[in-house]
Amino acid sequence: MREHGRAKDLFDRVAREGEAAVEEFIQTRKSEELFLDFKRSSDNGSGQRLSQGDRNNLAKAISGFANSAGGIIVWGVDCSPDENGADVARMKVPIESPERFVSWLNGAVSGCTIPPHSGVMNTAIPVGDGAKGFVVTYVPESNRAPHQVVGKQQYYIRAGSDFVPTPHQVLAGLFGRRPQPYVYPMYTVAKIEIDAMHVKCGLGIALRNDGPGVAEDLFLTAMIRSFPGKTCSVAFDPPQLTHWDVIASYGRHVSVISKKYIRLPPDAQVQPLVVRATFAPPFEKAFRVVGQVGAASAPAFPFNLESSSEQVAAAYKESFERAAKGTLGEKERWELLPRFMGMERPEGHQWGTRRTDALDVRQGTPYPIDGETSSTARDSLG
Repeated sequence: MREHGRAKDLFDRVAREGEAAVEEFIQTRKSEELFLDFKRSSDNGSGQRLSQGDRNNLAKAISGFANSAGGIIVWGVDCSPDENGADVARMKVPIESPERFVSWLNGAVSGCTIPPHSGVMNTAIPVGDGAKGFVVTYVPESNRAPHQVVGKQQYYIRAGSDFVPTPHQVLAGLFGRRPQPYVYPMYTVAKIEIDAMHVKCGLGIALRNDGPGVAEDLFLTAMIRSFPGKTCSVAFDPPQLTHWDVIASYGRHVSVISKKYIRLPPDAQVQPLVVRATFAPPFEKAFRVVGQVGAASAPAFPFNLESSSEQVAAAYKESFERAAKGTLGEKERWELLPRFMGMERPEGHQWGTRRTDALDVRQGTPYPIDGETSSTARDSLG
Protein backbone atom coordinates (compact mmCIF):
# COMPACT_ATOMS: atom_id res chain seq x y z
CA MET A 1 0.00 0.00 0.00
CA ARG A 2 1.20 3.47 -0.80
CA GLU A 3 0.53 5.30 2.42
CA HIS A 4 1.95 8.71 1.77
CA GLY A 5 0.73 11.35 -0.64
CA ARG A 6 -2.24 13.63 -1.13
CA ALA A 7 -4.84 11.20 0.25
CA LYS A 8 -2.91 10.46 3.45
CA ASP A 9 -2.16 14.15 4.02
CA LEU A 10 -5.87 14.93 3.66
CA PHE A 11 -6.82 12.13 6.07
CA ASP A 12 -4.28 13.28 8.66
CA ARG A 13 -5.50 16.86 8.41
CA VAL A 14 -9.19 16.00 8.89
CA ALA A 15 -8.38 13.60 11.74
CA ARG A 16 -6.22 16.27 13.41
CA GLU A 17 -8.54 19.27 12.96
CA GLY A 18 -11.77 17.37 13.55
CA GLU A 19 -15.05 19.25 13.28
CA ALA A 20 -13.22 22.44 12.27
CA ALA A 21 -12.10 20.76 9.03
CA VAL A 22 -15.64 19.57 8.33
CA GLU A 23 -16.97 23.06 9.02
CA GLU A 24 -14.44 24.53 6.60
CA PHE A 25 -15.61 22.12 3.88
CA ILE A 26 -19.16 23.39 4.39
CA GLN A 27 -18.29 27.09 4.57
CA THR A 28 -16.09 27.01 1.46
CA ARG A 29 -18.47 24.74 -0.44
CA LYS A 30 -15.64 22.28 -0.95
CA SER A 31 -16.24 20.14 -4.01
CA GLU A 32 -15.66 16.42 -4.24
CA GLU A 33 -12.44 15.64 -6.09
CA LEU A 34 -10.05 12.88 -7.01
CA PHE A 35 -9.02 12.21 -3.39
CA LEU A 36 -12.12 13.40 -1.49
CA ASP A 37 -15.65 12.05 -1.29
CA PHE A 38 -18.53 13.12 0.98
CA LYS A 39 -21.17 10.68 2.14
CA ARG A 40 -24.37 11.08 4.12
CA SER A 41 -25.19 7.86 5.95
CA SER A 42 -28.45 6.36 4.73
CA ASP A 43 -29.73 6.13 8.34
CA ASN A 44 -27.25 8.49 10.05
CA GLY A 45 -25.88 5.50 11.97
CA SER A 46 -29.11 5.06 13.93
CA GLY A 47 -29.66 1.39 13.05
CA GLN A 48 -28.49 -1.76 14.76
CA ARG A 49 -25.80 -2.41 12.14
CA LEU A 50 -24.20 -0.81 9.12
CA SER A 51 -26.97 -0.17 6.58
CA GLN A 52 -26.83 -1.86 3.20
CA GLY A 53 -26.61 1.52 1.50
CA ASP A 54 -23.58 2.52 3.56
CA ARG A 55 -21.97 -0.87 2.98
CA ASN A 56 -22.45 -0.48 -0.78
CA ASN A 57 -20.91 3.00 -0.71
CA LEU A 58 -17.97 1.74 1.33
CA ALA A 59 -17.33 -1.16 -1.05
CA LYS A 60 -17.44 1.08 -4.13
CA ALA A 61 -15.10 3.60 -2.50
CA ILE A 62 -12.59 0.93 -1.45
CA SER A 63 -12.52 -0.49 -4.98
CA GLY A 64 -12.38 2.92 -6.66
CA PHE A 65 -9.77 4.55 -4.45
CA ALA A 66 -7.62 1.41 -4.13
CA ASN A 67 -7.55 0.93 -7.90
CA SER A 68 -6.60 4.61 -8.36
CA ALA A 69 -4.44 6.94 -6.26
CA GLY A 70 -6.23 6.51 -2.92
CA GLY A 71 -8.61 8.87 -1.15
CA ILE A 72 -10.86 9.56 1.82
CA ILE A 73 -14.57 9.50 2.60
CA VAL A 74 -15.99 12.02 5.07
CA TRP A 75 -19.17 10.48 6.49
CA GLY A 76 -21.84 12.84 7.83
CA VAL A 77 -21.72 15.52 5.13
CA ASP A 78 -24.50 16.11 2.61
CA CYS A 79 -23.47 17.37 -0.82
CA SER A 80 -25.36 18.48 -3.92
CA PRO A 81 -24.52 20.08 -7.30
CA ASP A 82 -23.70 23.79 -7.44
CA GLU A 83 -24.42 26.12 -10.37
CA ASN A 84 -21.52 24.57 -12.28
CA GLY A 85 -22.68 21.00 -11.70
CA ALA A 86 -19.94 20.13 -9.20
CA ASP A 87 -20.96 18.20 -6.07
CA VAL A 88 -20.11 20.45 -3.12
CA ALA A 89 -20.44 20.08 0.65
CA ARG A 90 -23.73 21.72 1.73
CA MET A 91 -24.55 20.76 5.29
CA LYS A 92 -23.52 18.62 8.24
CA VAL A 93 -25.63 15.55 8.94
CA PRO A 94 -23.82 14.04 11.96
CA ILE A 95 -23.53 10.31 12.54
CA GLU A 96 -25.08 8.91 15.72
CA SER A 97 -22.44 7.28 17.93
CA PRO A 98 -19.47 7.77 15.56
CA GLU A 99 -17.28 5.32 17.51
CA ARG A 100 -19.87 2.61 16.94
CA PHE A 101 -20.08 3.55 13.26
CA VAL A 102 -16.30 3.13 13.02
CA SER A 103 -16.54 -0.38 14.49
CA TRP A 104 -19.20 -1.27 11.90
CA LEU A 105 -17.02 0.02 9.07
CA ASN A 106 -13.99 -1.88 10.40
CA GLY A 107 -16.03 -5.06 10.51
CA ALA A 108 -17.27 -4.58 6.95
CA VAL A 109 -13.98 -3.73 5.21
CA SER A 110 -12.67 -7.25 4.68
CA GLY A 111 -15.90 -8.39 3.05
CA CYS A 112 -16.24 -5.48 0.63
CA THR A 113 -13.76 -6.40 -2.08
CA ILE A 114 -11.82 -9.25 -3.63
CA PRO A 115 -9.03 -9.25 -2.69
CA PRO A 116 -9.63 -7.48 0.65
CA HIS A 117 -7.78 -4.21 1.20
CA SER A 118 -5.90 -4.40 4.50
CA GLY A 119 -4.83 -0.75 4.51
CA VAL A 120 -8.24 0.88 5.06
CA MET A 121 -8.42 3.06 8.17
CA ASN A 122 -11.47 4.58 9.89
CA THR A 123 -11.44 7.24 12.57
CA ALA A 124 -14.22 8.95 14.50
CA ILE A 125 -14.59 12.72 14.94
CA PRO A 126 -16.88 13.10 17.96
CA VAL A 127 -18.71 16.35 18.57
CA GLY A 128 -19.61 17.65 22.02
CA ASP A 129 -20.27 14.75 24.36
CA GLY A 130 -19.49 12.24 21.59
CA ALA A 131 -23.07 11.11 21.04
CA LYS A 132 -22.86 12.41 17.48
CA GLY A 133 -20.08 13.31 15.09
CA PHE A 134 -18.38 12.40 11.85
CA VAL A 135 -16.24 9.56 10.55
CA VAL A 136 -13.35 9.62 8.09
CA THR A 137 -12.35 6.59 6.03
CA TYR A 138 -8.92 6.46 4.41
CA VAL A 139 -8.31 4.11 1.48
CA PRO A 140 -4.68 4.06 0.29
CA GLU A 141 -3.70 3.16 -3.24
CA SER A 142 -3.22 -0.59 -3.35
CA ASN A 143 -0.26 -2.62 -4.51
CA ARG A 144 -2.63 -5.56 -4.94
CA ALA A 145 -5.04 -3.98 -7.41
CA PRO A 146 -7.42 -4.54 -9.02
CA HIS A 147 -10.05 -4.85 -6.27
CA GLN A 148 -13.50 -6.08 -7.23
CA VAL A 149 -16.68 -5.23 -5.31
CA VAL A 150 -18.12 -8.36 -3.71
CA GLY A 151 -21.55 -9.30 -5.03
CA LYS A 152 -21.68 -6.82 -7.92
CA GLN A 153 -18.54 -8.33 -9.49
CA GLN A 154 -17.60 -4.85 -10.65
CA TYR A 155 -14.27 -3.02 -10.62
CA TYR A 156 -14.21 0.76 -10.07
CA ILE A 157 -11.71 3.58 -10.47
CA ARG A 158 -11.86 7.17 -9.30
CA ALA A 159 -12.43 9.57 -12.19
CA GLY A 160 -12.68 13.20 -11.08
CA SER A 161 -15.31 13.21 -8.34
CA ASP A 162 -17.02 9.95 -9.28
CA PHE A 163 -16.46 6.22 -8.95
CA VAL A 164 -16.91 4.72 -12.40
CA PRO A 165 -16.71 1.16 -13.75
CA THR A 166 -13.20 0.39 -14.89
CA PRO A 167 -12.78 0.48 -18.68
CA HIS A 168 -11.56 -2.76 -20.23
CA GLN A 169 -8.21 -1.30 -21.26
CA VAL A 170 -7.50 0.00 -17.74
CA LEU A 171 -8.61 -3.27 -16.15
CA ALA A 172 -6.40 -5.26 -18.52
CA GLY A 173 -3.48 -3.06 -17.52
CA LEU A 174 -4.16 -3.59 -13.81
CA PHE A 175 -4.27 -7.36 -14.22
CA GLY A 176 -1.19 -7.36 -16.43
CA ARG A 177 0.83 -4.99 -14.25
CA ARG A 178 3.99 -6.50 -12.86
CA PRO A 179 3.81 -6.80 -9.06
CA GLN A 180 5.59 -3.82 -7.54
CA PRO A 181 7.62 -3.60 -4.32
CA TYR A 182 6.66 -1.12 -1.62
CA VAL A 183 9.58 -0.27 0.64
CA TYR A 184 9.20 1.82 3.78
CA PRO A 185 11.35 2.47 6.88
CA MET A 186 11.13 0.79 10.26
CA TYR A 187 13.12 1.65 13.37
CA THR A 188 14.85 -0.94 15.54
CA VAL A 189 15.67 0.26 19.04
CA ALA A 190 18.17 -0.80 21.68
CA LYS A 191 18.40 0.12 25.35
CA ILE A 192 20.36 3.23 26.34
CA GLU A 193 23.76 3.12 28.04
CA ILE A 194 24.97 5.79 30.49
CA ASP A 195 28.31 6.77 32.00
CA ALA A 196 29.33 9.63 34.30
CA MET A 197 27.58 12.30 32.23
CA HIS A 198 26.62 10.84 28.84
CA VAL A 199 23.62 8.90 27.56
CA LYS A 200 24.47 6.75 24.55
CA CYS A 201 21.77 5.64 22.11
CA GLY A 202 21.65 3.39 19.05
CA LEU A 203 18.76 3.20 16.60
CA GLY A 204 18.67 1.09 13.45
CA ILE A 205 16.86 2.11 10.29
CA ALA A 206 15.47 -0.93 8.51
CA LEU A 207 13.87 -1.26 5.09
CA ARG A 208 10.76 -3.43 4.84
CA ASN A 209 9.07 -4.57 1.63
CA ASP A 210 5.29 -4.64 2.02
CA GLY A 211 4.53 -4.94 -1.68
CA PRO A 212 3.88 -8.09 -3.73
CA GLY A 213 6.98 -7.59 -5.91
CA VAL A 214 10.66 -8.24 -5.22
CA ALA A 215 12.61 -5.05 -4.40
CA GLU A 216 15.93 -4.34 -6.13
CA ASP A 217 18.35 -1.42 -5.89
CA LEU A 218 17.34 -0.73 -2.30
CA PHE A 219 18.46 2.66 -1.07
CA LEU A 220 18.54 4.78 2.06
CA THR A 221 19.65 8.39 2.52
CA ALA A 222 19.99 10.11 5.88
CA MET A 223 21.10 13.59 6.94
CA ILE A 224 21.79 15.09 10.36
CA ARG A 225 19.83 18.33 10.42
CA SER A 226 20.44 19.27 14.03
CA PHE A 227 21.88 17.95 17.28
CA PRO A 228 21.22 19.37 20.76
CA GLY A 229 24.58 20.91 21.67
CA LYS A 230 28.37 20.94 21.41
CA THR A 231 28.70 18.19 24.02
CA CYS A 232 26.39 15.92 21.99
CA SER A 233 27.28 13.87 18.93
CA VAL A 234 25.39 12.09 16.17
CA ALA A 235 26.98 9.67 13.71
CA PHE A 236 26.03 6.98 11.21
CA ASP A 237 27.25 3.40 11.52
CA PRO A 238 27.22 2.25 7.87
CA PRO A 239 26.63 -1.31 6.66
CA GLN A 240 29.20 -3.80 5.53
CA LEU A 241 30.49 -2.92 2.07
CA THR A 242 30.04 -6.52 0.96
CA HIS A 243 26.38 -5.86 0.19
CA TRP A 244 26.08 -2.06 0.00
CA ASP A 245 27.67 0.90 -1.75
CA VAL A 246 28.10 3.82 0.65
CA ILE A 247 28.62 7.53 0.01
CA ALA A 248 29.24 9.79 3.03
CA SER A 249 29.86 13.53 3.06
CA TYR A 250 30.83 16.11 5.70
CA GLY A 251 30.02 13.72 8.53
CA ARG A 252 26.34 14.71 8.26
CA HIS A 253 25.01 12.86 5.24
CA VAL A 254 25.11 9.25 4.11
CA SER A 255 23.62 7.38 1.16
CA VAL A 256 23.58 3.61 0.81
CA ILE A 257 22.39 1.52 -2.11
CA SER A 258 22.35 -2.25 -2.35
CA LYS A 259 24.60 -4.24 -4.67
CA LYS A 260 22.97 -5.52 -7.84
CA TYR A 261 22.64 -9.09 -6.55
CA ILE A 262 20.74 -8.07 -3.39
CA ARG A 263 16.95 -8.48 -3.61
CA LEU A 264 14.34 -8.08 -0.88
CA PRO A 265 11.29 -10.36 -1.18
CA PRO A 266 7.80 -9.44 0.04
CA ASP A 267 7.29 -9.32 3.83
CA ALA A 268 11.02 -9.16 4.48
CA GLN A 269 13.23 -6.47 6.01
CA VAL A 270 16.90 -5.54 6.12
CA GLN A 271 18.74 -3.03 8.30
CA PRO A 272 21.53 -1.16 6.46
CA LEU A 273 22.17 1.71 8.88
CA VAL A 274 22.45 2.51 12.59
CA VAL A 275 22.21 6.06 13.95
CA ARG A 276 24.35 6.52 17.07
CA ALA A 277 23.89 9.51 19.35
CA THR A 278 25.50 10.65 22.57
CA PHE A 279 23.70 13.20 24.75
CA ALA A 280 25.10 15.49 27.47
CA PRO A 281 24.03 18.98 28.56
CA PRO A 282 23.63 21.77 27.71
CA PHE A 283 20.75 21.07 25.30
CA GLU A 284 20.23 24.11 23.12
CA LYS A 285 18.78 22.71 19.90
CA ALA A 286 16.58 19.88 18.70
CA PHE A 287 17.80 16.45 17.69
CA ARG A 288 16.77 15.84 14.08
CA VAL A 289 17.73 13.28 11.45
CA VAL A 290 15.80 13.12 8.16
CA GLY A 291 15.98 10.90 5.11
CA GLN A 292 14.18 8.54 2.81
CA VAL A 293 14.18 4.92 1.73
CA GLY A 294 13.02 3.14 -1.39
CA ALA A 295 13.87 0.81 -4.23
CA ALA A 296 13.76 0.61 -8.00
CA SER A 297 10.14 0.71 -9.28
CA ALA A 298 8.95 1.89 -5.85
CA PRO A 299 8.25 5.39 -4.53
CA ALA A 300 10.64 6.94 -2.02
CA PHE A 301 9.30 7.00 1.55
CA PRO A 302 10.54 9.82 3.82
CA PHE A 303 11.31 9.52 7.54
CA ASN A 304 11.93 12.07 10.26
CA LEU A 305 13.50 11.55 13.69
CA GLU A 306 13.02 14.66 15.79
CA SER A 307 13.04 15.52 19.50
CA SER A 308 13.05 19.05 20.91
CA SER A 309 15.75 20.28 23.26
CA GLU A 310 13.18 20.21 26.08
CA GLN A 311 12.26 16.59 25.34
CA VAL A 312 15.91 15.56 25.25
CA ALA A 313 16.59 17.39 28.53
CA ALA A 314 13.62 15.70 30.21
CA ALA A 315 14.72 12.24 29.04
CA TYR A 316 18.30 12.92 30.16
CA LYS A 317 17.16 14.08 33.60
CA GLU A 318 14.95 11.03 34.09
CA SER A 319 17.77 8.68 33.02
CA PHE A 320 20.16 9.93 35.70
CA GLU A 321 17.47 10.27 38.37
CA ARG A 322 16.51 6.64 37.82
CA ALA A 323 20.15 5.59 37.81
CA ALA A 324 20.70 7.36 41.15
CA LYS A 325 17.66 5.64 42.68
CA GLY A 326 18.58 2.25 41.27
CA THR A 327 15.39 2.08 39.18
CA LEU A 328 17.01 2.24 35.73
CA GLY A 329 16.35 -1.35 34.77
CA GLU A 330 16.45 -2.96 31.35
CA LYS A 331 12.83 -2.08 30.63
CA GLU A 332 13.43 1.60 31.44
CA ARG A 333 16.55 1.68 29.25
CA TRP A 334 14.43 0.48 26.34
CA GLU A 335 11.63 2.93 27.10
CA LEU A 336 13.87 6.00 27.23
CA LEU A 337 15.61 5.68 23.86
CA PRO A 338 12.60 6.64 21.69
CA ARG A 339 12.25 9.84 23.72
CA PHE A 340 15.84 10.90 23.02
CA MET A 341 15.59 10.16 19.30
CA GLY A 342 12.14 11.43 18.47
CA MET A 343 10.09 8.25 18.32
CA GLU A 344 6.65 8.21 19.89
CA ARG A 345 5.74 5.04 21.74
CA PRO A 346 2.55 3.45 20.37
CA GLU A 347 -0.26 3.52 22.94
CA GLY A 348 -0.21 0.47 25.17
CA HIS A 349 3.16 -0.71 23.91
CA GLN A 350 6.28 -1.24 26.02
CA TRP A 351 9.57 -1.14 24.18
CA GLY A 352 11.83 -4.08 24.76
CA THR A 353 9.25 -6.85 24.90
CA ARG A 354 11.57 -8.70 22.52
CA ARG A 355 15.35 -8.64 22.10
CA THR A 356 14.87 -6.22 19.22
CA ASP A 357 11.80 -4.03 18.85
CA ALA A 358 10.84 -2.28 15.62
CA LEU A 359 8.41 0.54 14.95
CA ASP A 360 6.36 0.48 11.76
CA VAL A 361 6.49 4.18 10.88
CA ARG A 362 3.42 4.04 8.63
CA GLN A 363 0.94 3.62 11.46
CA GLY A 364 3.09 3.81 14.60
CA THR A 365 2.74 0.11 15.35
CA PRO A 366 5.42 -2.10 16.91
CA TYR A 367 6.87 -5.01 14.99
CA PRO A 368 8.99 -7.56 16.92
CA ILE A 369 12.12 -8.98 15.30
CA ASP A 370 14.06 -11.91 16.70
CA GLY A 371 17.81 -11.61 17.05
CA GLU A 372 20.40 -9.33 18.59
CA THR A 373 19.69 -5.73 19.52
CA SER A 374 20.24 -3.00 16.98
CA SER A 375 23.15 -1.57 18.96
CA THR A 376 25.19 -4.61 17.93
CA ALA A 377 23.57 -5.47 14.62
CA ARG A 378 25.40 -3.76 11.78
CA ASP A 379 23.85 -5.39 8.77
CA SER A 380 21.16 -8.04 8.75
CA LEU A 381 22.53 -9.34 5.45
CA GLY A 382 25.69 -10.30 7.30
